[in-house]
Amino acid sequence: MKSGFLIPAALLGCSMACLPAHAQSISGMVNAYFKVTAVNTVTNTLTVSNAAGLSAGTKVLLIQMKGATIDATNTSNYGNITAINDAGNYEFNVICSVSGNDVLLQNKLVNAYDPTGQVQLVSYPSYASATVSGTINGQSWDPVAGTGGVVVLAATNSITLDANIDVSGQGFQGGVLINWPIPPYNCDWVHTESNYYYDTATSGYNTSGTKGEGIAAAIANEGYGMGKLASGGGGGNNANSGGAGGANYGAGGNGGKRAGESAFDCQANYPGIGGLSLSAYGYSAGTNRIFLGSGGGSGEENNGVGEGGANGGGIIILSAPSIVGGGGQLLANGSQPTNPACTNPLVAEGDGGGGGGAGGTIILDATTLSGSITAQAIGGAGSNSSEFVNDCTGPGGGGGGGVIWAAGGSFPGSVTGVVNGGVNGIVALDNTKAACRGLSNGAASGASGIKQTGYQAPMGSISVCTILAQSGLDYFTGVLKDWGQELSWAMYSAQGVASYRVERSVDQVSYQTIDSVGNHGQTQFSYDDQEIRNGTFFYRLAIQNADGSIGFSRVVKLTRNGQDPLQWISLNPNPTSGTLNLQVFTQSPMPVWIRVYNVLGQVLWSQRQELNAGYHDFGIRLPGLASGTYFLSMEGNGGQQLKRFVKQP
Repeated sequence: MKSGFLIPAALLGCSMACLPAHAQSISGMVNAYFKVTAVNTVTNTLTVSNAAGLSAGTKVLLIQMKGATIDATNTSNYGNITAINDAGNYEFNVICSVSGNDVLLQNKLVNAYDPTGQVQLVSYPSYASATVSGTINGQSWDPVAGTGGVVVLAATNSITLDANIDVSGQGFQGGVLINWPIPPYNCDWVHTESNYYYDTATSGYNTSGTKGEGIAAAIANEGYGMGKLASGGGGGNNANSGGAGGANYGAGGNGGKRAGESAFDCQANYPGIGGLSLSAYGYSAGTNRIFLGSGGGSGEENNGVGEGGANGGGIIILSAPSIVGGGGQLLANGSQPTNPACTNPLVAEGDGGGGGGAGGTIILDATTLSGSITAQAIGGAGSNSSEFVNDCTGPGGGGGGGVIWAAGGSFPGSVTGVVNGGVNGIVALDNTKAACRGLSNGAASGASGIKQTGYQAPMGSISVCTILAQSGLDYFTGVLKDWGQELSWAMYSAQGVASYRVERSVDQVSYQTIDSVGNHGQTQFSYDDQEIRNGTFFYRLAIQNADGSIGFSRVVKLTRNGQDPLQWISLNPNPTSGTLNLQVFTQSPMPVWIRVYNVLGQVLWSQRQELNAGYHDFGIRLPGLASGTYFLSMEGNGGQQLKRFVKQP
């Protein structure tokens, strides 16, 4: 910063790292949810049902909750996914402008979205540093509104978990409990109920529990029956069989049969079928989709004391360079069925038990995780059955385990992750029929989920617009100088401002903070970027407000033409755990050699690339390198550039 303005000399040249970090205390609900009714990829705009609360500069998550196509035949294939379509697609973006209910996004969309599959826009705050001081919850998933179930939190420095972030039971909903009293909904030994779906206008003995919610929409007049609904658990068929568990990464467990009935009773041998595992449809670098935990199916009820299906867990996404454990937990567990009409609300009496909800999804997008962090995406237990009765009705199946997905090459040792499937229910030990006490009657536990690494947030790399200026900012300008680039700005008022950050980018999407200064009352500033950089670069001013919100200036574009045929722009991440992302600029088309050297000057890896004139972004995977210091060389048309990097485990 230039001393000719009102910045104290002690702060001249001070980087963001040397300023004291004030962590904002947060709790309650930090996100807002907006139903997307239209997506126009050509204009890069969304239409939401009501844009009140959205504004330029707001950071958002765009995510499609459903949309898979399923096999709808009345066979064992019912509910199998025949096309995933756009279900689970998501990406991060920034709002450029809002006009009515139309939202223009800054970065070009990278995924396709179909609003008929329930697409939502989730706005989220970005703090310099944030401390979770009280429990944070999301809005529970609302299948009618098509919104909720997700908590997203970001910080430019750190997130400290002193309290819980809890989205347990806030995912896809369990099958609703419906009572089919006898009479008139009688079932007998001649007419056993073995259909995979039933019409919602069910009559006579054609009754069943309802299916749990999953990533495929329920088909009209097929909401009942033992068939799974993609990842949603199937309902137990007549009479009194158990509902199945919902799924996420781990499959849901099947429900249990009724047992011990006489030969002339209804033979309830057709419980719900467990929700389908989503492991083949997302959660990988190549197929980066994420899902809510799905709901369990309802048990079949005809005495008013059964158990419905339970809800799945929601989604938690944390993004910051550092996440610090301070005693708070990350909870995205599936729920256990409950019915307050039962003597024990968690146990069915003379009816079928319900299936547990699946565990949800937890994303840890951080370079460093420290302290002690507990993360759970556990499937909910299926309910026990037959409490206090002389019967052996079907217990519920357990919900499948969810996903904990961390960035980097190895799962962080500071994170205790639990992704177990929920246990199945059993015939209650206090029923009066000794022959079946404690038996599962075929009910199964949910399969385990997964803890994995390599997470990379999906976001566009092409900017299509410039965010409108921050309120209170008079101007932000930049000019080229012989010694570098000079940036200047002025404020109408500094009231409510905590600090200012100068940010630089090569693509107008990913910005790097190059300096920062606190608010000391002055209203005019100047910053000298004394690194002479050839090519085109973009600068913006980030204004950190005292309430934790961030506003941005217009983007200043500066272009300097250099003589070197080959010019480095960036090499990141550095240190790296195995992949280097290179950005270079070439004056003309040329072949280049890229080589990796050790500290002894020995060539360990080389590759030839043909580059056109202009900017280039590409990645190099270096999985075979041991930890240590190395050098990356790029040579072409008589020019050579050399960069040092560090390889981590």
